[in-house]
Amino acid sequence: MTSCSSSSSNTPRSSHRGSSTTIDSLGKTKNTYLIGGNQRQTTLTQKVWALALPNILSNVTVPLLMLCDMAMAGRMAHSESIAAVAIGAAVTHFVIGIWSLLRMGTTGFTAQAWGAGDARALLRQLSSGSIIALSVGLLLVLLRPLYIAPAANLLQDGSASLSLEAQEYLSYSFLGAPAALLLYVYNGWLIGVQRMKLVMSVSIGSNLANILFSYLLAFPLKMGVGGLALGTALAQYAAIIALALGAWHSHRRILRLFSRKYLWHPPTLVRYFHVGKYLLIRTLTLQAVTLFFIHAGGMIGVTTLAANSLLMQLFTLFSYFMDGIAYAAEALVGEAIGARDRDRLKQVIPTVLRVGLLLASIGAVLYAFLPEPFLSLLTDKTDVLERALEFRYWMALVPLVSFAAFLWDGILVGAMDSRTMGMAMLVAGATFFLVYAVTIHPLGAHGLWIAFLSYLTVRSTLVWLLGSRHYRG
Repeated sequence: MTSCSSSSSNTPRSSHRGSSTTIDSLGKTKNTYLIGGNQRQTTLTQKVWALALPNILSNVTVPLLMLCDMAMAGRMAHSESIAAVAIGAAVTHFVIGIWSLLRMGTTGFTAQAWGAGDARALLRQLSSGSIIALSVGLLLVLLRPLYIAPAANLLQDGSASLSLEAQEYLSYSFLGAPAALLLYVYNGWLIGVQRMKLVMSVSIGSNLANILFSYLLAFPLKMGVGGLALGTALAQYAAIIALALGAWHSHRRILRLFSRKYLWHPPTLVRYFHVGKYLLIRTLTLQAVTLFFIHAGGMIGVTTLAANSLLMQLFTLFSYFMDGIAYAAEALVGEAIGARDRDRLKQVIPTVLRVGLLLASIGAVLYAFLPEPFLSLLTDKTDVLERALEFRYWMALVPLVSFAAFLWDGILVGAMDSRTMGMAMLVAGATFFLVYAVTIHPLGAHGLWIAFLSYLTVRSTLVWLLGSRHYRG
């Protein structure tokens, strides 16, 4: 799975001695680089940045949505509307986020098929992922009466009015489940064929449409929090249409080959579920650690909870940059493996890691010496700010010990080595809870941060050691 083997293809290969560009039967432009020289390295670094930057720009628009929803909820008649949106968004993101494995799985399979020049495999990945997304999404829509009420009450203290508003939000929010899951597949497929600019453009456009739709439905049409959720759902369906049109425009030579025979391909579906089970383990463990980190801060005190929440915003901001580079790694590693080009693979991996280390080093310096200006934008509470600054040096270590985890996840997605990702996350998660149990009483909140850093360090170390063994030699 993680070697440079792939399904056979008759696609002509360009020479790997010197630099040239060829157009293969799929209509793609394939770049080859000088091996062992500065020219290849420079070109490859530029390629990583070219693929990463659109994803980074797309990622940084995401917080805008939640801020706008909260701002609109804060101007509604009832103060509980803010809490209802927070609860509804948290439940929706948790349920839909579990299925982010569709994005990662689709990207890895697609990138390898792209590298191999296999149009049939590209169509099978798109159709199989879409079938899974639609099936799960329609089930979430149909089963809403069974889970919405319990979900709305899970994260609050029993307020009847709050529960009703949260249920209203969730009822409309999950109408968008089929589109949200299809977006994972479509985005994954387009990242796999290296159309990051299209993904970025549609993401930014749909986010702006989300704000517009939500405002119109919530206020002029007086739908309240339900309007905010329905606006998001409508924007997701609009994004699906835009991505489909964009994909057809750029890849009609592939997509026009689609026929009913690609709708059902059990071997591809089996591969999805085989890879997906480890990605699910990874996602659930990640969420468990993140949620417990916030919960444990709240058990120490409200001020610590607020301070940790602010610092996690810094971590989230850093993750947007790392995820952008990781997406580039997914596409380039998968392409190299699909093309059976070990030389290219051995160049891509260290290049990606060097770019990530550079950004991590910059982030560490900023977090250590200049955190106050950013944190001051998020709060004017002196006690919270002072508490957050107590942990500044712990936070400064986070980019250095975590960048490898982000980037190796991208490398391993491209290689479809989800087992390494899942197992490394399980061991790292267990390390977090073990270190927390040992350090929380003698060290308090500092012990919580030590546990979090231990988790990130173990995760990075394991994916690096276990992942790199596949590419040595």
